[in-house]
Amino acid sequence: MLLNRFSRLVYLGDSNADTGNVFSMTNGTGPMPSHVYWNGRYSNGMMWVDHLNSFGPSESIVLAHGCATIDNSIVSGTVAMPDATSSEVPSLTDQISLLLAKVGKLSPEDLVFVFVGSNDLNSMITDGPPYIKKQALTLRLLATRLQQEVERLCLEVGARNAIVMSVRPREDYPGVLALNDPAKLEFTRQATSEFNAMVCQDMAELQERLGSSYRIGVFDTYAFQKRITQDPAAAGIDPDLQTPCNRVAAESAQAPDKQIVVPLSNPETKLFVDDFHLAKRAQGLLAAEMVRYISLMLATEQCAAQQ
Repeated sequence: MLLNRFSRLVYLGDSNADTGNVFSMTNGTGPMPSHVYWNGRYSNGMMWVDHLNSFGPSESIVLAHGCATIDNSIVSGTVAMPDATSSEVPSLTDQISLLLAKVGKLSPEDLVFVFVGSNDLNSMITDGPPYIKKQALTLRLLATRLQQEVERLCLEVGARNAIVMSVRPREDYPGVLALNDPAKLEFTRQATSEFNAMVCQDMAELQERLGSSYRIGVFDTYAFQKRITQDPAAAGIDPDLQTPCNRVAAESAQAPDKQIVVPLSNPETKLFVDDFHLAKRAQGLLAAEMVRYISLMLATEQCAAQQ
């Protein structure tokens, strides 16, 4: 199998890659309600991470946390705790430090996924919880810090294979559309596009600077989701893209006392499980697309080596 050429798969980032860290951190009280979120995931079934792990190497490390940002010294994400307080989750910066403490140096055969940035952008249109802003935010600041952290991941922790995943099209999130604020919607559209372009350019620059002994790719998660929304039937997705499986207010996902049980709407075919996160069919499609991307990345490298 393609992924078995790697010794370990490592996942850093936010709820898009969290397979239970916030669930553990909150003693099983988030994300909620439990009948919606499968095994502490921010989805109603297996996530793309679970799919990759099921046919990849036997060992994986998942340090991603729901609501995580790039760097807590810029803006931090928080989750509700069982005692009604809130707690900061480890940002990408913290997760890299945790990874270094956990494994020391990575093997050259490890593959690291970095999926972060959405919460940073969300904090630019949201005041107050779950975000704590500590600096004036700009897209350039966020993209530069992300590049710095990926470089640190390579040089300090020893990652030789890294895939940075672009931010999904946040302008299509039911939670953003529900704001009914055209100015915020347009800002979100432009900010997501500009941030992703900066990240793509910055990672290409980092790849050139580090040289051919490193492999740094950018997976276009934005384009992946846009293809689904442009032709949902082709992807087996319910064409009602604005109605998620679960219509409970988004904040209940982090509220231990809100076990609101309502029937799920088309859980097998919906694009979104809630106002922000992909449902299980889309997660499977994302995993398949990621496998194709990795296959192409490896084939391109092999062709270059033969020239």
